[in-house]
Amino acid sequence: MVTEFPKIPYDYEAIKLTKIFENESVKIFPNVGVQTEESIGVFGEIKFPEFPKDRTYTMASFVTSIDGKIAYLDNPAGPVIAQGNGLDPDGATADFWILNLMRASADACFAGAGTMQKESDGLVCIFDEKLEEARVKAGKPKAPWVIICSLDGTDIPFGDTLIQNQPVMFNTSPNGLEVLIKGILQDYYVVGPYKHESEIDPEKVQREFEENKYKKIPVIITGEGSQTDSHLVLRLLKLMGINTAIVEAPSYCHALLGEGLLDEMTLNYSCVYIGGTAVGLGNGMAPYTSIDHPHSEMLSIHSHSPSFFYFRHKFFYDVKPKGYLGSIY
Repeated sequence: MVTEFPKIPYDYEAIKLTKIFENESVKIFPNVGVQTEESIGVFGEIKFPEFPKDRTYTMASFVTSIDGKIAYLDNPAGPVIAQGNGLDPDGATADFWILNLMRASADACFAGAGTMQKESDGLVCIFDEKLEEARVKAGKPKAPWVIICSLDGTDIPFGDTLIQNQPVMFNTSPNGLEVLIKGILQDYYVVGPYKHESEIDPEKVQREFEENKYKKIPVIITGEGSQTDSHLVLRLLKLMGINTAIVEAPSYCHALLGEGLLDEMTLNYSCVYIGGTAVGLGNGMAPYTSIDHPHSEMLSIHSHSPSFFYFRHKFFYDVKPKGYLGSIY
């Protein structure tokens, strides 16, 4: 296991953001996130609403082009959308720093197996040394748990060094467990399988997690066939002491939105255009309809320049549009 993580020497003045808007509700949010004097100078205070009592609080963080794409086809690594902004290189640095700011308050990070294939042998850590120090002072480990998500296990890169270098969990289906048993290289123990919440023994989940913590990889199995149950996953993680999690897996982000389980998203806006068949969030997955879809309101808007903006959204569910939807002409 890695005990010292790589760091980036951030120039806080160069990445300082201008706050354009902040929702009044943020002022009364009860949970202050991990922050530093420097982070407050760059972004302002980071606060979160009341956390759910029965599941993990979820937040996503992505950067998109002006047409909503999250990857170039010729170079699909996520950070390239920001790094490809030739008008504002420091804005791209600020984008990655915001990801670090959100990671600093997260107990776990959801990472997609597909993303790991595109960005192999990386680390999910806090690259800002001062934020890492503040995180440890707050009683958290240096880096969050990494939860590797796969529906059927076939896309998991079992040889990726991330799995050896920091604490991870696997989140997959009953069919995925069969694949994982054949491919996993480390000691593990199975949490589940669970189809219904009534099957969960909270004391057993908590006891086994503490007994195996940092010794064996927890493999969370929920759902049926090749489908997982995100409600049960977040319930199990809460029992393991995972109060907050950042979602960095685009497909899982889309799935959580469909289940009404994504609480917020920081969506940074790099003013570049991609077009064509490049992928966006939820690529290849069923879209939501004009009647049934998630809604959001803005928690904050920041800018670094006229070419880079940073939006923090809070999601609302079970909201329906009213009246006739269509042309009025």
